Amino acid sequence: MLERIIAKWDPPFVLEVEDGIAKRGYFGNGKDEIIFTDFGERLKRELEKYFKGIPTDFRWVNVEYPSKFERILKEVQKIPFGKTVTYGDLAKRLETSPRAIGVALRMNRVPVIIPCHRVVAKRGVGGYSYGVEIKRRLLSLENP
Repeated sequence: MLERIIAKWDPPFVLEVEDGIAKRGYFGNGKDEIIFTDFGERLKRELEKYFKGIPTDFRWVNVEYPSKFERILKEVQKIPFGKTVTYGDLAKRLETSPRAIGVALRMNRVPVIIPCHRVVAKRGVGGYSYGVEIKRRLLSLENP
């Protein structure tokens, strides 16, 4: 069954989880929150900590990766709270192109859990599916 976790922020962050796997996350108004497992409760607590600026690591969360981009997104998931990496540096590490990194990040279904906001341009913050302003705010949350 689907669980829907809503973390208080502006805008709220909604994470949908099914059978212990994070399926979809987004910023905006979600429907009613639905949590009925210990996993969902733990995830709610960790998201609340994160949005208060408390260092949090979500690598323990099982994620449904788009298969073509799994390798890139798994590497992005390792970027620690408060750190950033450029598209170019990540591309070199994975022996691919910065453009491929950007495409993979656009396919990220679970922002925050896979912290694609931590991948930045050489000059500036770069793009973000939910808008550059939210990306800047997430980066500021991690580096007050």
